[in-house]
Amino acid sequence: MKGNNGDVTEASQDTSQYRLKSRRSFHGVGIDRETVSKEAFHEQDKDECFADLQDEVSEQNLRRVWSSLSGLWLAHSSFPAASEDPFHVREVALLPRSKESGESVLARHKIAVRCCKGCKYPDDRAPGQDNFSCARLPGGFRLHCVADGHGEEGNWVSERVVRALPYFLSSRDCRKMLRDGAVETAFTSAFERLQEDIVSASREAGVNVQLSGTTVACILRQIHSPVVWVASTGDSRVIHVCRDGSVSFSTQDHKPCNPSERQRVIMSGCEITTSDAANGEVLEKICLLGQRGKLPELGFTRSIGDLMYKKYGVTARPEVYKLEQELGDGSGHFLLGSDGIWEFLSNEDVAEIVHRNLQAGVEKETIVDELVKVAEAKWKEHEFDYCDDITLIMVPTRQVTAAPPAPDDSCLGGVVYASEECLARVDRLCAIQ
Repeated sequence: MKGNNGDVTEASQDTSQYRLKSRRSFHGVGIDRETVSKEAFHEQDKDECFADLQDEVSEQNLRRVWSSLSGLWLAHSSFPAASEDPFHVREVALLPRSKESGESVLARHKIAVRCCKGCKYPDDRAPGQDNFSCARLPGGFRLHCVADGHGEEGNWVSERVVRALPYFLSSRDCRKMLRDGAVETAFTSAFERLQEDIVSASREAGVNVQLSGTTVACILRQIHSPVVWVASTGDSRVIHVCRDGSVSFSTQDHKPCNPSERQRVIMSGCEITTSDAANGEVLEKICLLGQRGKLPELGFTRSIGDLMYKKYGVTARPEVYKLEQELGDGSGHFLLGSDGIWEFLSNEDVAEIVHRNLQAGVEKETIVDELVKVAEAKWKEHEFDYCDDITLIMVPTRQVTAAPPAPDDSCLGGVVYASEECLARVDRLCAIQ
């Protein structure tokens, strides 16, 4: 189950951007092979619209990758201003600029998502720290990501990570790794670059991330491939729920109770603290040796950010899983959630709610809403006035074919835009054998 470099054998090759300059290039979902040639698409590798792994994550560079000409798109949680009301549900922002809302684009791809701020104290107006993104990457890859920030600047870190991760995976370096089937290596490189980016960007922005960071959970898959890759750091979690309601896969939380995680942080200079949790369990956290009560403690052993802990075993390296047999006949769903979902709900609790509602013909958006409400009620039951931020993405196992976002009229410029199915066929046509 756990990934090894070069394991993917059926991944089709990356075919880069799809800039169609003639209205004769595409007819419905058919392909004019004279116009859409291997040579033409291989030339796009030299196009400036692609990122380098070392490029900075700027608005200009993001818009260059997710442009109206590319057929690619990036949907992510809208970022609040200086304040945010308790239990506010964030809208979905979208790149490139489109006539459609981000919510409608995700709905056409059968993706349901909710990103809800919690309430940490009475009259809490601080920005929530959860964020998410869903993206179509070059080469027919799709990425779905949840980030759960923590610390005073946790919202800044998670906001940056949900856009930087798809950006780095779209870089020339990572695209080549994905094309060659080295998916675990691509994930590891992208997460290492995430950590480097947080260090440099925080310094430039004057943001203190010594004790602020984010956990991350994501899935990556390629259209028409039976393999799904999952990567996580920390206690954000991914589960797979089969059609019969069983849980066939779950990521492992990176916490001090995990023996290998515990050994690494202790050997690196941390100690373990214990306390009674609201759910009746013993809560273990880590702190720097001899600094108990002087510095904030962490309830997880892997994260992006948290610079003070990086020398003491709290790594940014993800755990990567390769899934195929676990997906059954492909009729199930992935659930990606921040720990606000999982704190008082087990994997089986979540799966039961999903299965019951699907059997009754309930829409995915309604199912996600119910899960969030149930989780909020559990927080109220156990913690009274405290509720963590809650983010949940529900994605069908079988990838859905749908058209890319309808471009804003000001972006058209006489360019033809292919359907998602058409772009997928180009991916297969232009694969390097």
